[in-house]
Amino acid sequence: MCSAYGTNIRVDESAVASRRELAADAALTVLAEQGSRGLTHRAVDQAAELPPGSTSNYFRTRSALLEAALARHIELDLPPAELVAQISDAKLDRAGVRGLFMAALARVVDPEARPLIAARYELMLESIHRPELRRQYARARERVIDLAAMTLRAGGCRSPREHGLQIVTLMDGIALDQLLDTETALDRAGIEAALDRFLAEC
Repeated sequence: MCSAYGTNIRVDESAVASRRELAADAALTVLAEQGSRGLTHRAVDQAAELPPGSTSNYFRTRSALLEAALARHIELDLPPAELVAQISDAKLDRAGVRGLFMAALARVVDPEARPLIAARYELMLESIHRPELRRQYARARERVIDLAAMTLRAGGCRSPREHGLQIVTLMDGIALDQLLDTETALDRAGIEAALDRFLAEC
């Protein structure tokens, strides 16, 4: 990049990446607090405490901003590669399988996780009308189903793919139930009972 004086200026790519990530994080915050209608470049600038116009420099369109928010959500929500590698090589008993799924569900019932879950559902609703976002979400969901199937296979499940899809759907329902937080929302004992009932059929 050149200045008006012809001097080469080195762009700090790490700083740019950091600001892009900051904007994506702020987009998730806006989605959680204001819903998808509140997601604007200006709102993200304010949430991230960035100079006006910064977010639109990184994500030109609202679609690009939504895609960045979903990519960041996936990055935050999926387990680390090290854990996936451990599960792929593991042989688990029923207690081990149960423990892994309960660890995943513990994040769902954690009140501190609710903003991320709220942002997820806002992105899911947006994806209904945005094919690229839907494809991005579908790819991420496929990875979650693969991990669930891998965990069930390690525990000796006879139909890990089928049951993996079912348990991910169950966990999605539990996440929504916890997010709504009505009087009928399952408590931890109820969640454990639902998981045990499912694993008994695997």
